[in-house]
Amino acid sequence: MLQANNGASVLQVEGDGRNLSVIGNHCFLPHGELWFSHSTEKVTVDYPDDDILRVRFWHSGSGATCRGRSSLQVTQGQAIASTAAAEVDFEADFGQICWRAARERIEQKAAALMGRPLRTALNFETAIDLTGAAGSTLASIMSCMLNVADNANGLPLPTALGELEQAFIVGLLSAVTHDNRSLLDRPAGSAAPWQLRRAEGFIEANWDKPIRIEDLVDVTGTSARSLFRTFKETRGCTPLEFVRSLRLEHARRMLEDRDKDTTVTDVANASGFGDPGHFAKEFQRAFGERPSTILARKRVMVAA
Repeated sequence: MLQANNGASVLQVEGDGRNLSVIGNHCFLPHGELWFSHSTEKVTVDYPDDDILRVRFWHSGSGATCRGRSSLQVTQGQAIASTAAAEVDFEADFGQICWRAARERIEQKAAALMGRPLRTALNFETAIDLTGAAGSTLASIMSCMLNVADNANGLPLPTALGELEQAFIVGLLSAVTHDNRSLLDRPAGSAAPWQLRRAEGFIEANWDKPIRIEDLVDVTGTSARSLFRTFKETRGCTPLEFVRSLRLEHARRMLEDRDKDTTVTDVANASGFGDPGHFAKEFQRAFGERPSTILARKRVMVAA
């Protein structure tokens, strides 16, 4: 399975292998893939030098050691990002979460943020400190992605998961040192008023679909960073916060529609929220009452 899906090979299993038990879960995402794996025995795996970026997060157990250009450990406070060839020692009972994607996909997102093509390929520093602000944010986004994926229960993946993955990639570009980092750290320019109106029009026409950063860049002709900055300055929110607000308005209309017999989960999925619990919290924050309260009030009114 490792050979077929990752181009990797198992070099060694500690012991005679009779007690070896391996668990693996896999989820396709719009830009990459999400993997969970756990082994009861220590296993050494050889990964090739390719154009796939792998970002490993600790999940359980004692950790893993990645030996490539340097020897680094996957721990609760440190994730590992790598495209280069490496041997990884997974300790017995170690569980990991791994997000993997073609480096080209990440470079496209970086170009959209800057509003211009990259001058050089993205080469990432291997260690990711998860204890600082940027690393902690990245780990939190990963946690949200896992919760949404778990709640999918085999159904088509919700809009929220694709947009969380976008946020994860942006967080990765902010948390990891790479050779285009200085360009991303420069102050962003301003977008024109007509560019903001175009972005709003596009969002309003596509509120029930995944909103990609690249789409907003194509529609407006400015960089994502300029668009986000000007949105914040003139509208008091980011484009993605505008998306969320619009979806909550549509969700409220669906809940109040007397001609529709629906549930909170159905409305959460239809309005792009993959986690009904998260949807309920966002809804209450926006409108001062829970979606279940609106449904209960509607049933009373219909029955009367």
